[in-house]
Amino acid sequence: MKGLFLRIVASLALLLWAIDMVFPWQQIMRSEENHYSAIKQRKTLVVGTINNPVSYFIDANGQAGLEFELSKAFANHLGVELEIKTLDNNDALFEALNKNEIDIAAANLLYQPKKAEQFQIGPSYYSASWQLVYRKGQTRPTSLEQLQGDLVIAGGSELEHILQEKKETAPKLTWSVNKKQTQEELLLQVAEGKIAYTIANSIDVSAAKQIKPSVAVAFDVTDEAAVHWYLPNSSYSELQAALLDFMNNAVESGLMARIEEKYLNHFSQFDYVDMRSYTNAIETILPKYAPLFEKYQGDLDWRLLAAVAYQESHWDKDATSPTGVRGMMMLTKATAERMKITDRTDPEQSIKAGAGYLHWLISQVPDSIPQEDRIWYALAGYNMGLGHMLDARRLTKNLGGNPDNWSDVKKNLPLLAEKRYYSNLKYGYARGYEAFQYVENIRRYMNSIVNYHRVQETQNNNEQAEHISENKE
Repeated sequence: MKGLFLRIVASLALLLWAIDMVFPWQQIMRSEENHYSAIKQRKTLVVGTINNPVSYFIDANGQAGLEFELSKAFANHLGVELEIKTLDNNDALFEALNKNEIDIAAANLLYQPKKAEQFQIGPSYYSASWQLVYRKGQTRPTSLEQLQGDLVIAGGSELEHILQEKKETAPKLTWSVNKKQTQEELLLQVAEGKIAYTIANSIDVSAAKQIKPSVAVAFDVTDEAAVHWYLPNSSYSELQAALLDFMNNAVESGLMARIEEKYLNHFSQFDYVDMRSYTNAIETILPKYAPLFEKYQGDLDWRLLAAVAYQESHWDKDATSPTGVRGMMMLTKATAERMKITDRTDPEQSIKAGAGYLHWLISQVPDSIPQEDRIWYALAGYNMGLGHMLDARRLTKNLGGNPDNWSDVKKNLPLLAEKRYYSNLKYGYARGYEAFQYVENIRRYMNSIVNYHRVQETQNNNEQAEHISENKE
């Protein structure tokens, strides 16, 4: 019996030794997996991101965001489906990447030298910086040494490392890390005066200013850095090569320009006074008319229709102009007759006619224009006339641009007011610079409505969760 017992003990020891030897090798084999082949085999690209107003969000129309659209296009390039995984912060993203739980981390991630040593990186697709933010109306600091109040940063970013380095020249610098709230939530707290300062990515700061105009930038904490996608570390480079090929094609085809146009370019048009008036109108006036915009939205997003109405009349049903246009959608008499309405100052009739006219304009836009861009051509036509919009396309082609790319066309709209250009066009002179600003404003207004409602919903959900938690206690 003693011999049998010893043999059993020896066998168990040998088994445990074998498990200990094999398991690390299994982990190594998984880390050395050819991610490109794995993606193609499972027919799914798994992208990790963070839920915010630029990278990824879900609204009434489904999934949206710059990183979502770019990831979707890359998945199509690979011929696979896209699966999005949302994580709480950058640390969680890189941890998931390290564990091979995601194929790509895509969340407006700035270049980080230490992360570049641990992971593969894709090509850069725009740039951003870290900015110190304070509340407009308060004393603006010009350096980290001048901070007079609490500096709170979100957890899960390289900011702590950056601030530790800054502390060498600003020894009195202190900060706290809030691991429960997102970068966006801290920006909103600064706007509401609940905390004095935070540091955030410049893209996220620009997005926050569209719904909270009191968010103000004091200074850049760092220089601009490239934004990249991060991939798992591997001795294989097929996925990295495929991403490089995709990004090159995205730039050459105009896809990147269209996505940036949709999610980023309107940020540069920020006007504090205008946005302050607008956000107030979203709270006090829009709720009265939102049901009408939803009723007549048709194939449009009702929030875009609302943005058009604000640009036209600031949601004033009795608005008039010296040229005879009137009502919430500022319709001409001829357009009102075409759309078969009798009272341009009646909000419902005006919204119905304006929406109908916009749908008709969209139907007149050439089929060669991508579906998502057709509305911008239609809006330019709504502002300056369909003929001038077609002239802008012809001019763009003559100047070597792509008439089906809105980014190319919009840059040439102001040229319609210059004689050397309009004299050779079919419909002649037009105030194209006004049409350019018109469309830019509408994009900005629509974005603000979307993000305002998203933030309100998040805050309401958080309040309900806190209320439930308090009742349980």
